[in-house]
Amino acid sequence: MSNQTTILQNKFLKLRAMQPNDSDELARIYLDDRVNYFPWVKQPKLTDFGLAILGEKVEIAMLDTEIVGFASLSEWDSFLHLLFIKEGKHNQGIGAVLLNWARETAQQPLELKVVTDNKNAQRFYEREGFSIVAHSNLSKPRNVTYRDDRNS
Repeated sequence: MSNQTTILQNKFLKLRAMQPNDSDELARIYLDDRVNYFPWVKQPKLTDFGLAILGEKVEIAMLDTEIVGFASLSEWDSFLHLLFIKEGKHNQGIGAVLLNWARETAQQPLELKVVTDNKNAQRFYEREGFSIVAHSNLSKPRNVTYRDDRNS
């Protein structure tokens, strides 16, 4: 559901589809979060973003004219690949709004993976009603797969 508007803390949060001219700003958010919160990623680069979203539907969250986050969804398998919030904009409900967009867009129960060491993300998805359906202990880094079975 593009062009969705939600009120968060007396501000209008608008969702819209990614446009080509958004790429640089989204790549910066992606890189900043990976540098700050993903110590297992070795030498992240701005160019990683373009590769990460290939073939995916990307939705942008905006407060006024500022891009404050994004999510990317692999539609063929209803897999939420990325959900990133701009530094300084965490814990404002932006992630939940983007997650709801993914839930509404997915054709099957939404799935996603979280690195085991990423406890904040695990708490967020569990708070949002996701359940762990698999553990990948042999992966580097180790991760868990979450599923939202509310619509199955």
